[in-house]
Amino acid sequence: MGNAQSLINKVTAANDRLKSAGIPVRLRIHKRGLYLRCGKLPPKPGDEVGKRYEIPQGPLSAISISRAESKSHKLWESVVERRFNWGDYDTTLKQTDTVSEWVAKLRTHHLSTGQCKARTWDKHWEGDVFSKMNPGAKLTPTLILETVLQSPENSRQRRLTCQKLNKLAKFAGIAIDLKPYQGNYGRSKVQRRELPTDEQIEAWYTAIGSGPWRMVYARLAVFGLRPSESFQFELLDTYTARVIDAKSRLPRETKAFHPHWAEQWDLEGELPKINPRPGRLAEDTSERIRVRLAAWGVTCQRYDLRHAWCVRGSITYKIPTSLMARWAGHSEAVHNEQYLKWIRGDQSDAAYQSMVLGKE
Repeated sequence: MGNAQSLINKVTAANDRLKSAGIPVRLRIHKRGLYLRCGKLPPKPGDEVGKRYEIPQGPLSAISISRAESKSHKLWESVVERRFNWGDYDTTLKQTDTVSEWVAKLRTHHLSTGQCKARTWDKHWEGDVFSKMNPGAKLTPTLILETVLQSPENSRQRRLTCQKLNKLAKFAGIAIDLKPYQGNYGRSKVQRRELPTDEQIEAWYTAIGSGPWRMVYARLAVFGLRPSESFQFELLDTYTARVIDAKSRLPRETKAFHPHWAEQWDLEGELPKINPRPGRLAEDTSERIRVRLAAWGVTCQRYDLRHAWCVRGSITYKIPTSLMARWAGHSEAVHNEQYLKWIRGDQSDAAYQSMVLGKE
C-alpha cells in the first residue's frame, strides 16, 4: 500500500509541474496502467475537435512516471510547433498512409455525411487541390505546405487551397495551421467588371454569324441567364421565359430587359450541338458558350451579360430588388452585394437625372 501511495504522490507531483509549466497534459492512473490525458490534441480521423484522448504509457512504475512526464513536454511541443502526427502515438493508425489513401478517406467521409456531392468533390477538391500532390507520397506537414506555396500569393486559388488542405490535415490528425498563408484575397480584390453598354450588346448580337449561337447569346442578354440555363429554356410569351435554375435545378421564370430586344431578336430555334461529359452539363455548356461567342468577337466576361441584365432591371426599369432577385434565381443580398456593385457611372447619372431631377 505504501509503494502504491508513493506512486500516486509522484503522479500528483508530476501533474503539478506540468500545470505550472502551462502544459495541458496530465498523467492518469487506471487499472495499474499509466496514461497521458489531453483534450487539446488534434483530432484523430473522423473525431470531433476537443475530444479528450488517453495515450497508454505502460504499467505504472516510478520509471514510467518519469518517462511519461518527459514525454508530455515533447508531445505538447510537437503540437505547438505543428508537427504532431497521430501515427507517432497510435499504432492502429498506419504511419505510411499516402496522400491518395487520406484523400480517399476524406472523400468517403464528405460524401457519406452529405457535406458535398461527388461532382463537387471531383472538380473543386480533387481537381483543384489534391491532384497537385504526389498521390504515392506520405502526407506530411512539409508536403502540405509545399503544395500551398505552389499557388499564387493573395489569390483565390491560394485561399481555397489552404482551406481544403487544412481540412485534409485535420482529418489525418496532422497539426498544421495554414491560415497565415491564405493571404488577403477577398471581394475587395476581385477584378472590377466593366459592364457592356446596350449599344455594345446590340453590336455583338449583329456580329454573331451563326443563327444557333446568336440565339443562345440573345437568351443570355435578354433574360439574364447563367450560361447553361440558355440550353434549358422555354419561352412562355414574348417577355417571359422559364428555365431550369442552374443552382437549385428547379424551374424558374424570368423576364425580358429590354422588352424590345425580346420583340426583335431570335429566341427560339435549333440549339447548337454540345456533347457534355457525364455529370458536367453546366461546366461544359458554359465553357463551350464562352469559346464560341469569343470567336464572334464577344469579349465580355462570362457573367457580364447577366450582371448587365440585373443592373438594367433594377436601375433603368426600377424593378424592386425582391422581384429582380427572384427572376435572377438568387437572394436579395447577392443581388445587391454582387450584382448592383458594378453599376456604371453613366447609369448612376441617368438614374439621378430621372429619379431626382425628373428628366428623361
